[in-house]
Amino acid sequence: MSTAAIRAIKQSFPESVITLLVRSEYKDVLSGNKNIDGIITYDLSIKKIRGWERLKTEFNFVKYLRGKKYDAVVSLQAGDRYVFWSFFSGAKVRVAPIENNFGFLLTTKAKVFEEKISYLDYYLKIAEAFGAEIVTKKLDFTLDEQLENWAAEFLNAKGISAQDKIVGIHPGASEPTKMWSIENYLKLVDIISKDVNTKVILFLGPMEKKKSIFNDVLKSKVVVADTSESIQHLAWLLSKCSLLICNDSGTRHLSAALKIPTITLFPDDKIVPWKFYTEEDGQFFILGKRNTSNPGKTFLDSITVEEVFQKVKEILN
Repeated sequence: MSTAAIRAIKQSFPESVITLLVRSEYKDVLSGNKNIDGIITYDLSIKKIRGWERLKTEFNFVKYLRGKKYDAVVSLQAGDRYVFWSFFSGAKVRVAPIENNFGFLLTTKAKVFEEKISYLDYYLKIAEAFGAEIVTKKLDFTLDEQLENWAAEFLNAKGISAQDKIVGIHPGASEPTKMWSIENYLKLVDIISKDVNTKVILFLGPMEKKKSIFNDVLKSKVVVADTSESIQHLAWLLSKCSLLICNDSGTRHLSAALKIPTITLFPDDKIVPWKFYTEEDGQFFILGKRNTSNPGKTFLDSITVEEVFQKVKEILN
């Protein structure tokens, strides 16, 4: 989601050299982005280090950043660690959200508050505080062209032709209450797979890969794609889909960046910060309620299989 803000900064300051500091697991999402000139990764496992080793690790990292001699640091996240890195980097311009305990170390505090506006606008307003002009809110993702043949060979091996409509399903999410039940996905796949002109690809992330039910029950009805190790494999297969059905997860943002029509099964209590795509963008939402009262049934409740299938037919037709 930060790619819109990064593009705004690059377009506003075309001579700038932008280096992105990201957690290690997000590097592949941003690799190849034409608005990013370099990427530095960090690992949150540093929090597990104690005592002198922790202090030495933090000091060496700050020393490394300071050696880069940045003119400006723009933090798109609130957090004391980011403010400290920004200050000790030696950059003369330091911009971050106002919600920081050490905001006095910043030169500009962006007046944004988490959960009060969409996170897309949250990042863009921080870019504006830095001086960037916002022209568009679209997201960016760069497909690795070297993997185009891999995608074609994968689909061919699974018996999927260029004439088939492909419906992708990604059943994962960051927490159980944001997930539609496995049983509902099974029923939906059963209905969709009866259409001989429609093929279903089930995308397995790290969490779904551990649940044997997906492989055991669905492998006879759908193409199972283990994309847990490669965001590029997921992106290339998504780019071939006519429609994606998913929970509120990172996959829906990737799909939006690739301009793939998407049905997101979405918690109705997170509309303000997270529901910022529109049907004009090809992004459709079916709202449901989190089931938090029943410990044995902690999934996204109240959305029916029939409701989702009707939306599938509406979009594909």
